[in-house]
Amino acid sequence: MKKDKPIVKTENAHFLKGHASWLYCDNCNKTVAYLCYVTYSYFSFSFECSCGSHGKVENSYCEVDGTNKIDLENLKTGALINNSSNKRFCCANDDSALFSAVSKNLKSYSGEIVCKECDTKYVFKYSEN
Repeated sequence: MKKDKPIVKTENAHFLKGHASWLYCDNCNKTVAYLCYVTYSYFSFSFECSCGSHGKVENSYCEVDGTNKIDLENLKTGALINNSSNKRFCCANDDSALFSAVSKNLKSYSGEIVCKECDTKYVFKYSEN
């Protein structure tokens, strides 16, 4: 059973609106990413900010290890589309905008996101080196 609002876990980071919208580094308060509100069922994001701080978030509309479990290991996978007009990473199957990273404020980031509409899991990684 999916929840109305996700379970949100954060470390050295916070969202502007509680569970989505702009994501900020707690150390320097720079924007590091944007998460769309209604297009994902699971999102994890680990980052190293340009200030040197490390942070992470995990949002899930289903429990990852409970009775209402989302089975991340057995979901189909895909490659994100980078939409240049709105600078969002989008689902390759239905063009749903999922999230964006603010690369100018990040040394590196990695994570995964699951599209709510098609249950496709996208794994991503970036490093400025």
